[in-house]
Amino acid sequence: MADIGRTPRPAGTGAVIYDISQARARAAAAPAEASAPADSAGFTESAQELARAHEAVKASPGVRAERVKALKQQIESGKYNPDPREVARKILERGL
Repeated sequence: MADIGRTPRPAGTGAVIYDISQARARAAAAPAEASAPADSAGFTESAQELARAHEAVKASPGVRAERVKALKQQIESGKYNPDPREVARKILERGL
């Protein structure tokens, strides 16, 4: 508002006239600022990383799915007998 100035009022009138030519000139000189969007949206870096990881998992071969299917069959048939010491060792190695 500093570039809007009050002009002297004409004699015999009660009107006040404001000179806004400087404000208009400044607005016309910076159209990029006026056309910039006020809001923007996007995904965080962690969300983008998670999406990339998800795509990598989907693109990986189904070797793990085959292993799970084989283990399910062993469990259902009663042939799956894991070594408890080996299970405990693996848990400690992985820090679970």
